[in-house]
Amino acid sequence: MPLLQPPDLDIRNEELLAALAIARVSGPRTVERIDSQITALRYERELTLAGTSLPPLCPELTNSNPSSPHTVLLEVMGWLLAQQARNINQLPVRDQIEFHRLFGIEQREATKATTTLLFTTTPPVDTDVVIPAGTLVKTADGSLIFETDEELIVSYPETEGSVGATCTAGGRVLLSSATLVVLEDPIAFVSAVTNDAPVDSGTDAETVEQALARALNYQRHGERLVSARDVEDAALEDVMLGSGIVKAFPFVKAGDFSDLTHLHAGHTTLVVMTPTGNPVTTEVKAAIAAAMEQAIGSQRIYVVDPIFVDFSIEADIKVESIAPQLAIVAAVKKNLADFYATRKGNFGRAILRSEIIAIIEGTPGVDRIVSDEDGPIVGTPAADVVLAPFELPRLNTVTLNVVA
Repeated sequence: MPLLQPPDLDIRNEELLAALAIARVSGPRTVERIDSQITALRYERELTLAGTSLPPLCPELTNSNPSSPHTVLLEVMGWLLAQQARNINQLPVRDQIEFHRLFGIEQREATKATTTLLFTTTPPVDTDVVIPAGTLVKTADGSLIFETDEELIVSYPETEGSVGATCTAGGRVLLSSATLVVLEDPIAFVSAVTNDAPVDSGTDAETVEQALARALNYQRHGERLVSARDVEDAALEDVMLGSGIVKAFPFVKAGDFSDLTHLHAGHTTLVVMTPTGNPVTTEVKAAIAAAMEQAIGSQRIYVVDPIFVDFSIEADIKVESIAPQLAIVAAVKKNLADFYATRKGNFGRAILRSEIIAIIEGTPGVDRIVSDEDGPIVGTPAADVVLAPFELPRLNTVTLNVVA
């Protein structure tokens, strides 16, 4: 004959704990009475149908209605036990951090952004221009300052020279080209300085939550890369320090997506980019390739740049009469840019006019899209665009014409 077991303190349901305690004190009850109770008491019903449980401590307490004093007390005790069990089974963040440190995992500090600065000089005849290491170049507003990594000598008759530079402060930096144009201190015969390419590098300091999530991923795969997810995590977290986008395509050889029906066993192509969709540097690709040596078995892994499908949006819209037009147009453009942002990793996401229409007309202040009776609702794209699994949509321009 089955017996009523002691309460399981590992459960998270105080009603069930109370039901077990009430059954132990009040004695057996009928099936009809149990059926009238809450869903959590079904476990007790199964015990009752199976037979009589342990002898009750107080058989004279046959009333187990919710209004009974002893029932109320036992329900409170059940709730307290559940809270205690929940607290006992929680691992403090402090202890989690110490456990992860056993694997050599520490919270990462912010890293500094890097770029290449182009100096233009106007030297006298037969004069070389020396730009010392540590030369400071900043943006027009002075919010960001970069420091040259080494000495640069522009030998006559050359008038231009490039040198690497590092941001003086840690953290992720995103700058367009030609924004680092101000010398902190003038240098003789240097007429101009700039960054020819956009700056998209550096990482912010890792939060505790991010470090713990990275530690869990490490414990899952260790230093053995087996699955596509293992490869993605190793490239993104170990090499790119969590700042970027990585997507693995198993059975694709050397980035050849021309025929996805032809699978190449043992080959994987890794699409890697910065958070804004820019290709990573040659150094980062080399570091990823080195990390892939942890792959188990005869695996060949290739690192390639992203493949984008560019498109633009054009539409005529009617706004609400009292709404500011410029603000509404700006809000629509922001919503569209956020929806198709590269950082979301929208691999294979089709460019659907229905989604574009929903975003435009769903922006507060927009009354509706005004379309030509004989034409499409939006001017461009004129038709839906289906993307391959390895392609990413990239929104170039948004043209909105406000009509009466």
